[in-house]
Amino acid sequence: MDDVPLASILNDALPGWTAAPLFADADGMWLVTGPAEERVGTPEYARRAHSLAQDLIDSGQVEHAEADVPSIVSSSTVENPEQVSLGLSDHPPGSEHARWARDAIRCDAAWAISPARGAGIRIAHPDTGYTLHPNLGADALDLTIDRDFLDGNDDALDPLLDPGSLPLPSSFPGHGTSTASVMVGRGNERDGIVGVAPGATVVPLRAVESVVQFFDSDVARAVEHARISGCHVASISVGGLGFFGLRAAIDRAVAAGMIVVAAAGNNVRVVVAPASYANCLAAAATGPEDLTWPLSSRGRTVDVSAPGWGVHVADFTWEDDIPTPRVARSSGSSYAATHLAGVAALWLAHHGADALRERYGARVQEVFLFLLRAAGSRVPEGWDADAYGAGIVDAGALLAAPLPAETELDGNTQRGVSPVTRLSAMVDADPSELARGLTRRLTIPEAEVDTVVGRFERELAFHLADSPAFTGELLARERVDGSATQAAWPDMRACSPQFASTFVTGCQGT
Repeated sequence: MDDVPLASILNDALPGWTAAPLFADADGMWLVTGPAEERVGTPEYARRAHSLAQDLIDSGQVEHAEADVPSIVSSSTVENPEQVSLGLSDHPPGSEHARWARDAIRCDAAWAISPARGAGIRIAHPDTGYTLHPNLGADALDLTIDRDFLDGNDDALDPLLDPGSLPLPSSFPGHGTSTASVMVGRGNERDGIVGVAPGATVVPLRAVESVVQFFDSDVARAVEHARISGCHVASISVGGLGFFGLRAAIDRAVAAGMIVVAAAGNNVRVVVAPASYANCLAAAATGPEDLTWPLSSRGRTVDVSAPGWGVHVADFTWEDDIPTPRVARSSGSSYAATHLAGVAALWLAHHGADALRERYGARVQEVFLFLLRAAGSRVPEGWDADAYGAGIVDAGALLAAPLPAETELDGNTQRGVSPVTRLSAMVDADPSELARGLTRRLTIPEAEVDTVVGRFERELAFHLADSPAFTGELLARERVDGSATQAAWPDMRACSPQFASTFVTGCQGT
């Protein structure tokens, strides 16, 4: 769209707000920003943002608008509210030695096949930034193309604020360093961290302070920068509710021949975005002895699993407000994603990233996922593939597997082609199941559901994640008689008037 009518809308209705292209070469996609009186992360803030997005749609000047609203992490949406943390104290037996996680994915076998260990591969890492930890030296980082999308400069250095002074989920300082160490750690075997692909380099992209509550547009710009800068892999160990700009950035990256990996999520039952997106590989977390991590998100959206429970990482401790580097065990699907990203780097280096792009073009990630499913995963006894994907990543078997002909690819590696399908992936439901629930809720023909949901997709995702009762009612998991009670309504403080009139008000008499 032309920027003149949008500027006019902003000047008339939202003085002080600005609009700029989300991507430099995408004239039709704009990021609108401005001041708000409400505190970020509150229902009132969400209501205002959702309302402004719907007002823009009602203006008739835009085809689609979504509010880039941070998620609200409430006790009603987590499985273990007392353990909302990335570093849990209940480390599993068998995690005492740092190399257990590499052994679980058979990393040594992969290194024997490809001694370069990922050399020449750049892994983009949208996260909290970097610090120079003894287990993650400057040679492990590409600091020529790093960026800080929060402060708007070319240095992605993590300020490492003391987490003890910050309430959850406001900040996870050092998370970018911890996750990067799993991919490209340069420590030693005795008391340090050796990464999955220690020959590769990480490009730090500071896009978040929290891995739970963040703005997807910052992550979208980071992924776009990774594509333009020629990165081969993007490892995203953050998760939220999703934003169509981030989905577009990932689509563009994959079309350029990149592999994009994301963490399935922690503590919440649903698979978070962008792991739930089309063209993004979702990783759930496992522990020693092939146990699945109880706090990992899981569901049919998960592609594969990798170590994430009791993983040794480059970490920090704060004494007298001074961050001191150390090695410590930590848990989270963040580390499952980085193990998978490290394996992707090994695979790309083994076959040659440029050669793979020349042979397969935009299907490089599709080939990688095809091989993960066909040969590159171990399937432990009693494995639940519907919850934890094809199995646990087996790097040795993956690198040993011959590359497939394009005719062998079945194309069944994408999901989320419609708004209902994308939302069903997030709540681990069959699309037809969610469509029936929405049809019942809206009292409209099922053929019209995607049109209505398309307008409210982002706000629906917000309420589905924030209200298990609302999700249960839509999926008939809590009530099957069609009744709607107050408990099943979304939090009205966080609803736009347009959403309330469509999804709530019309149901009060049913």
